Amino acid sequence: MLANLFWITLVAGGSAAVVLWVFAAQLAFGLAGARKGGAGAYIAAAFWPFGTRAGADVPAETATRLNKMLVAFFLALLVAISSMAVYSNLTFVLPAPTQ
Repeated sequence: MLANLFWITLVAGGSAAVVLWVFAAQLAFGLAGARKGGAGAYIAAAFWPFGTRAGADVPAETATRLNKMLVAFFLALLVAISSMAVYSNLTFVLPAPTQ
């Protein structure tokens, strides 16, 4: 029963990380469109949307939102990874003794 709880936590943490990535990429695509940076800006926004907050022309409010999304993204990854560790420890079966 307890192992199932950590399985659910793993799925929730992974799903939260994906959702945060999508929201950050959507915000980064909006910034790339406003900058008119070309195809390189769109590719950078798709692969690492949190890096767009470092630009000089990014409004402070947008940079703050991306910083909060970055913290939440890594927190969601931390929850998912720690759930995997706990799940593997709870479901570990010792090998049968052999002679």
